Amino acid sequence: MPKKLLPVLSLLIALISFEIKAQKEINSATNDYKNMSELDETPVFPGGIQKFYDFIGANYQTPKIQGLAGKIYVTFIIEKDGSLVDIRVLRDIGYGTGREAIRVLQNCPKWIPGKYKGEPVRVLYSFPINIEATEKIEEKIYSVAEVFEKPTYPGGLQNFYKDLSKQFKTPEKVGLKGKLVIAFVIEKDGSIGQTTILKDIGYGTGEEAIRCLKLNKKWIPGKLKDGTAVSTAYSLPVTIQSEN
Repeated sequence: MPKKLLPVLSLLIALISFEIKAQKEINSATNDYKNMSELDETPVFPGGIQKFYDFIGANYQTPKIQGLAGKIYVTFIIEKDGSLVDIRVLRDIGYGTGREAIRVLQNCPKWIPGKYKGEPVRVLYSFPINIEATEKIEEKIYSVAEVFEKPTYPGGLQNFYKDLSKQFKTPEKVGLKGKLVIAFVIEKDGSIGQTTILKDIGYGTGEEAIRCLKLNKKWIPGKLKDGTAVSTAYSLPVTIQSEN
């Protein structure tokens, strides 16, 4: 499971008190099941309980909500053939966490069923899923001074300004002229990321410059000494001269 986006999932066997609560929540129409404490042989996930935890952890897609943490309580019945039915969430922490638990369990491999007096029986099973928050790891944005190879526009800055001027629509304001400064991130694939207007002369010129910036060709990204392309912060002035 990727470390950078997903919080760590740790699964614990349900406590007896939770099993009792789960039992009360199951529809009376499906009460022909056995509790774990009644069995001669408890149900087993192929490969053992740790493999079950591994399956959940590998398939559960945690919402990308920074700081999201809590416990989801899930219950289901393991059928005589090992399939899971009547999957229910007794409590979740919002953001679709409960629905996601159900989705994963619906795709779970069959278990080895529990037995009572030597015969396979339906078994009520319940457990909590702990979601522990981890801080989102932000990808570093390098300054021009930090990179070994500075980002460049195809054909050089002269071509950059030429392409920008072809797209730029100067406001119809008599005598409008001046210099605006835009800052932006050149992503490691050469695309334009976050943009900021550092200096503006008004009349929508800053927004127009950013619009054109994003329409231009991709840049050749900045690189570290080992040749790794990285996201780089960059800034440029744009001179505006009204034709009127």
